[in-house]
Amino acid sequence: MKQLILLLVFAALALAGAIDPDLAVIMAESNETDLIPVFILAHGQVDGNWVNAATYGMDRDARQQFAVSAMKDIAEVAQTDIISELRTLNSDNVNNIQPLWLANAVYCQATLSTIRNMASRSDVVLVESAAHPDAGLSEPVDVHESTSAELSRGLAWGVEKINADDAWTLGYEGQGIIVGVIDTGVDYNHTDLVTNMWHDTPAGLHLGYDFFDGDNDPMDDYGHGTHCAGSVAGDGDSGTETGVAPSATLMALRINYYSGGEYTWIQAMEFGTDNGAAVLTMSLGSGQGNTTLRTAEENLLTAGVFHAICAHNDGPGAGTIRSSADSPPPWFHPDQTYHGGKSAVISVGATNSSDVIASFSSRGPVTCWADYTDSSPLIAPSVSGPGVDVVSTQWTGGYTTMSGTSMATPHVAGVAALMLSANPNLTVAQMDSIIEMTSLELGTSGKDNTYGAGRVDAHQSVLAALELTGTAESHGAVVPSAMGISAISPNPVNNYASFSVYTAVAGTADISVYDVSGRRVANIDSSEIESGANAYNWQIPAEMGSGVYFVRATINGGTVSSRMTVVR
Repeated sequence: MKQLILLLVFAALALAGAIDPDLAVIMAESNETDLIPVFILAHGQVDGNWVNAATYGMDRDARQQFAVSAMKDIAEVAQTDIISELRTLNSDNVNNIQPLWLANAVYCQATLSTIRNMASRSDVVLVESAAHPDAGLSEPVDVHESTSAELSRGLAWGVEKINADDAWTLGYEGQGIIVGVIDTGVDYNHTDLVTNMWHDTPAGLHLGYDFFDGDNDPMDDYGHGTHCAGSVAGDGDSGTETGVAPSATLMALRINYYSGGEYTWIQAMEFGTDNGAAVLTMSLGSGQGNTTLRTAEENLLTAGVFHAICAHNDGPGAGTIRSSADSPPPWFHPDQTYHGGKSAVISVGATNSSDVIASFSSRGPVTCWADYTDSSPLIAPSVSGPGVDVVSTQWTGGYTTMSGTSMATPHVAGVAALMLSANPNLTVAQMDSIIEMTSLELGTSGKDNTYGAGRVDAHQSVLAALELTGTAESHGAVVPSAMGISAISPNPVNNYASFSVYTAVAGTADISVYDVSGRRVANIDSSEIESGANAYNWQIPAEMGSGVYFVRATINGGTVSSRMTVVR
C-alpha cells in the first residue's frame, strides 16, 4: 500500500444541497426510518493525464496495475472520514456500508437524516440513489430451445457473420486475454467453457467472484451469464462453436442483477480490473444518468479496460439507452462533436442475421447528461452486433437460443479480445476507433442513433490492430521525469483539494501552497514519502481567500507544481 496522507485544516462547512434531484423525489416520498440505497461520491478523482505520464513506456498490464493502485490510494484518503462517521451510527440509521475505489464513492442504505448529513459534508460531492426502479438485467426478449437446424451449424451464425473465423486463420483467438463477464454467473462446468475459465490459485478454485452472495463461487443460477460467456469464448467442444474468441480466458463475476444491486456491478468492475481483466462485458442497465456509474466508467478508461455494455431492449423509441451505456465513448467518431469527457464504454445495439436492426434494440441520442443536450446530443450506440436468435451455451449444459442486446454485447467483447491477442498494447481509444471505423456501415450514412457506426467486423478489426503493432500510443503523455503531480480535483476548489504526487524514488517531501506572488501561504506535507503514487486530500484553510494558487512539491531536489483556483 502506498503512503496515504490525510491532512485536515479546520474550515467552514460547505453549504448543504449535494443531493441528486431523483434522490430528492425518493426522499420526499419516504419515511424518516426508511433505509434508502445511496451512493455517496467523495471529492477527488484520478487524473488520467498524470497516470499517462507516470506510466509512459509501461506495457498495458503494468499501466493497469499502476492506475488501480493510484485509485485505491485516492479513495482511501478521500473516504476515511466519511466512512468513520457512517460507522458511528447504528444499524437503524445506516446499513451495508461498501467503499468503492473505482468511483471514489461509498454505497450504503441510509435514513433521511443520515443522507442529509452526508450531503452537508464538505468532502462529499453528491449523494444519489443507488436503486433505480428499472435497474437490473437486460432480459432477453426471447428464449427458446435451440432447433435442430440451429444446432446443425458447426459455427454459430453470429460468429460467422462478423468474420471471427477469418480472424482465427491469422492465428488470433483471444489467447492470453482475460474477459470479465459481469452477469448472473457462469456455468464453469460447461464442456465448452470449463477449459477457458480464469483462476487465481494453482488448483483453479476461484473462477471469479460472487458479489450477490459474497463468496468465491460464481456459478450461474439463471442462464443469462452462461449464454453471454459462450458468445465470448465458447470453444465448441459440445458440437457448436459459439465464441468469438474461443481461446480467451473467462472471469465469472456474478452480481446482484436486480434494482439495488448497482453497487455490485461496480464491485465486479473493480475485481476484474484489479485482477488483470483487459475486457469487461456487461448486459445490465440502470435508468439514465447515473453519476456514480459514469464516474466508474471514466476511471475504467484511465485503467485501460475495454467495457462493452448493452444498449438495452427498450427500442424502437429514441433516447432509450440506459446507464452505464449512456456514458461517452473512449474515442469520438468524426460524426460526433467531442465534449464532456470520455469513458471506457462501448455501447452495443443488436442486429439480426440479415444485418437489420432488431426492433427491441435501444436507440440514442443520449441527452440525459448536462454535457449532452437536445441540440448537442451523444450519438449512441457505438456499434451493433448479432443479437437475434443467438445460439450459445446453456446453464446445465448444451445450448439455448436467446435474443437481446445482451447477446450482441459479448460478440463485441470477443472482438476486443481478438484485437488484444494480436496487439496487446492497444489503448481502449484505439480499439474503439478501429471497431467503429471497420464496422459494416448500415442505416443512414455515417454514425447514427440506430446502428451506431455499423455492425462489427472481427476480421477487419484484427487486421487494423496488426497495423498498429509496435505503435501503441503514449496516451498524449510526455516522457516522464522522476516525479510528477496530478491536476487538482475539483478545480476551482472550495473546500477539499485532492491530488496525487508521483515519485520514482522515495524521499523527504516539501509540499506547499504558494500564491501568484510566490509567497508561501500553507504547508501540506513535510515528511518522508514512498516511491510511487501518494494521494492527498487537503482541506483549504478558512483564512485562504479566493484566487489563483500553486501546489508545489519538492522531492529529492526536483520540483513540480499544479495550478489551483480557490473560489469562496
